[in-house]
Amino acid sequence: MENFKMIEKYDFDINPSGHDCSEGIKLLNDYLKNLNKIFLKEQNNFAELCYYVYKVRELFKDYKVTYFNRFVTKKNEYIFFDNIMQDLGLSDKDVSRLCSCYEKFISQETDKPVILAEFFGFSKSKLFELLTVDTNQLKVDIKNNVLRFDMSVLSIRDYVKNYKAQQKQKKKLFENEEEDQKEVINEEAIPPAYDPRQHYDFSYFEDKTKAQLLNIVWQLQTEYEKLKKKVK
Repeated sequence: MENFKMIEKYDFDINPSGHDCSEGIKLLNDYLKNLNKIFLKEQNNFAELCYYVYKVRELFKDYKVTYFNRFVTKKNEYIFFDNIMQDLGLSDKDVSRLCSCYEKFISQETDKPVILAEFFGFSKSKLFELLTVDTNQLKVDIKNNVLRFDMSVLSIRDYVKNYKAQQKQKKKLFENEEEDQKEVINEEAIPPAYDPRQHYDFSYFEDKTKAQLLNIVWQLQTEYEKLKKKVK
């Protein structure tokens, strides 16, 4: 049932090889039309289920219309949101997923809540699997045919695992870049620049590289030329 979906209308030949199939084709098209209606009804029912569970949850958060986020029966019993959901046979996990689906996949632009066009072909189980994926990423992958409503739940689960692995890798790279940027240079550990006007012991030059020594010689030459001009 997870792969149950709408079917496109077939272009039947009503008279193949002279055999009249018009009556059978008419009946078949009627049956298929009703099956598509059942799919539409199932999807719309799911959209409404998400909508009303979400609305009930929001209602219980409103202090103005509730008795401190609850209601009281005539038997003086407190009724909380969780009580309502338990009586409906919905677990905390069910409620969380339904409300998340409402926020992520349901539109209320029409008289009744409906599943957004991009996600309409996905069954509720597939939508549940896709909850942890960024919505914009889902739209891009659907557009590029990376993600399709005719994929099995297992295939979609693999898609989600791959997405999470990529996000984890991106996060790790980002954290490494942040660490590199946060690395503070200890200015005290940096030796002062060579000053040709100062006196240095021999030990100062012992640990210098060839390039550093050449640079020191160049600075000495420059300083010597300055002094020579002053003398003239």
